Amino acid sequence: MTKTIVLGLVAVALGSSCTVVAPGNPDGGKNMITPFPIFPDALPPPKALEASVLIVANLERSATNMADRYGTVITGLGGFLDSVGLKVVSMGLIATYGDHYGPRLLLGRREGATPSPTLAGLIGAGLAVNVQDYDDLLPLIGTTLGNISNEDLPIALRLLAASGNFDGDGETSEAKNLIGFGRGLGSESLSPALGGVERSALFDKPRDLFIIVYLQSLPRRCAIEGAACLVDGRKPTDIFLETDASGAAAWLNFAGPGIKPEQIIHVAIATSESESLAAFRARCGEVPGFPRTLFDVMAPSQNAYFGPLTAALNAAHRGTGAMGDLCELIGGSPEDAIKKLGTSVAGVLGPAASKP
Repeated sequence: MTKTIVLGLVAVALGSSCTVVAPGNPDGGKNMITPFPIFPDALPPPKALEASVLIVANLERSATNMADRYGTVITGLGGFLDSVGLKVVSMGLIATYGDHYGPRLLLGRREGATPSPTLAGLIGAGLAVNVQDYDDLLPLIGTTLGNISNEDLPIALRLLAASGNFDGDGETSEAKNLIGFGRGLGSESLSPALGGVERSALFDKPRDLFIIVYLQSLPRRCAIEGAACLVDGRKPTDIFLETDASGAAAWLNFAGPGIKPEQIIHVAIATSESESLAAFRARCGEVPGFPRTLFDVMAPSQNAYFGPLTAALNAAHRGTGAMGDLCELIGGSPEDAIKKLGTSVAGVLGPAASKP
């Protein structure tokens, strides 16, 4: 049922088509109504909608234990969107809190590329048994991180988190690294030997949608209305909604033409906000298959960030903010939660497809 609903939304987004009927004569002279689609201007059906996906993941050291779950969520959501006709052209990942190199892509891949399981191969060869030394391994794996396979994705996430480089010591803003990355989207990155992935190769131009997926298993470090959340003295919501003279989002600086805020979807997959620790653990513990051992590295947030953020985005452009409960998405059977969240994301395809 869910897939049918979303496919309907995709059909609306792709443009109207009408059905005409024509008589046939297949059986002894009796007329038979035969439907067939007519597309505007007699053109063939439009191409599938395309999206770029940017993952913003909390990669503090505790996320080493979340790596497999993060990987499952990323691949599951991507697979669902693909199944309903939204092609993910490129995927990249940054940390919630940047390191000393500043905002940068840590891994990614493009649609159609053939990744090689270098990380799994290193482990199999006994060269990186503990997968702990990110900096020393970079010369060997830098290019693989720029074209990551599903098999290597959780290994890479574990490696990044275990490095301790992305703990964000002293950082209070949930949005600073993301906004800094968006502003430099069209610029060159660090070399692969230093952990850089060329952002302009993965995000070379706007697609029909730009989807930002947040993965946050720990409390937010700031409330969105608080001073600690400000970026250059401004609220994140104001920055995300600001447009330039062409109507494109001012903070997402592609090398060429930009993308409108109504084509940018923020998807928060996080622990709850404004829920007590006891209530959080009781609720999550009831999710079938939820691994209770993860309570050591997961906690609700008393700071409200994603709730107000998605509310503000939806108030400005309906459907551009979505939230998924992390506990449900990492349980033993996350398919229903992924479909629910994926349906919410795909629901914005109508206005997104209307870009000039």
